[in-house]
Amino acid sequence: MENPATRKIKILYVITKSNFGGAQRYVYDLAINLRGYDVAVALGGNGVLNEKLTASGIRTCSVASLQRDISPTKDIGSFGNLYSIIKKEQPDIIHLNSPKAGGLGAFACRFLNASRYTLHATRIIYTVHGWAFNEDRPFYERVAIRFFSWLTTLLCHKIILLSQREYTQALGFPFVKNKLVLIPLGIKPPVYFSREKARELLNVTQPFDISKGCVIGTIAELHPNKGLTFLIDAMAVVVKKHPNTVCVIIGDGQDRKALESLIKEKQLEHTVFLVGYMDEASQYLKAFDIFVLPSIKEGLPYAILEAGLASLPVIATPVGGIPEIIENKKSGLLVPPKNSTELANAISSLIGHEKDRASYGSALNQSVSQKFSFDKMLAATENLYKSPISVKT
Repeated sequence: MENPATRKIKILYVITKSNFGGAQRYVYDLAINLRGYDVAVALGGNGVLNEKLTASGIRTCSVASLQRDISPTKDIGSFGNLYSIIKKEQPDIIHLNSPKAGGLGAFACRFLNASRYTLHATRIIYTVHGWAFNEDRPFYERVAIRFFSWLTTLLCHKIILLSQREYTQALGFPFVKNKLVLIPLGIKPPVYFSREKARELLNVTQPFDISKGCVIGTIAELHPNKGLTFLIDAMAVVVKKHPNTVCVIIGDGQDRKALESLIKEKQLEHTVFLVGYMDEASQYLKAFDIFVLPSIKEGLPYAILEAGLASLPVIATPVGGIPEIIENKKSGLLVPPKNSTELANAISSLIGHEKDRASYGSALNQSVSQKFSFDKMLAATENLYKSPISVKT
């Protein structure tokens, strides 16, 4: 029998999708940097996250039916699979990420905690990566999502919020104030290619001339939440004033075909380039002169933190936790979401003012370096794992 004095704390992370967006990056960073724990990850599909975890020696459990979209049949199957995984793993802590994994995982764990099959009660922790009710949806959908988000928080013992805005919104939920913990997102400084090397490598993926004018760039999942249609619309205006400007979008996702059609419709085939998913995409950031993230909904995006550490000037929207990273006209520019005209004006203004670009990039680098330490985030998360949590609430 295992000696309780030497037994490692067992942690099971659960996340809906196995691509490599912000939530997946968070799970990966925690899983590979924890020392002295028995770690496993349950996830939907067998994407990049699964590959990276397996390569790092982290055990994974695939839940094939787990997906972001609502499907009663698949969701029931996912619940059953998660129930079986939790029952088998008997984790001390289940750390849930993303709304679907949060709801199904918390319910399955509560059910097991109350059953005779559980050797010990599992502590349920949920990290919010941007509240889904902030998405651009019909009012009735946002009300329903807010209600189910609240139910998820009720089922969990602790809820980690990565930004002050999300924390403030969570305070509006009844009966959960004492469960909320603000642990700001942390990031390790990436290793960047030089400007010349990054541009050379990007040209291999899809040849385009980035030697003459300004390079606008972003790293984002091709998803409606990222507002990339507004960036493409803005570029149609920008190139009329600055014809040598190009825009490079690194990332892949469900909106690729729609974005390709919009680029063709706007006759921007030689201006806007979708280069697809690139592993360790942050390495290429120094290829850009200006970084743009025109999101409609966000949590606290890694991409802006990485751009800041690369000393790039950033144009973004004041959604989610972004205003906690960028102070308008001091460490970047904030423009209203879904406003391609204002976005075009902001891009054009920075193209014409190199001193402002350098000033914003320097200020953002300093701010990110000071506020968003990975070591602080890891230490605070470990302290939460080790602290006593009542499993009766």
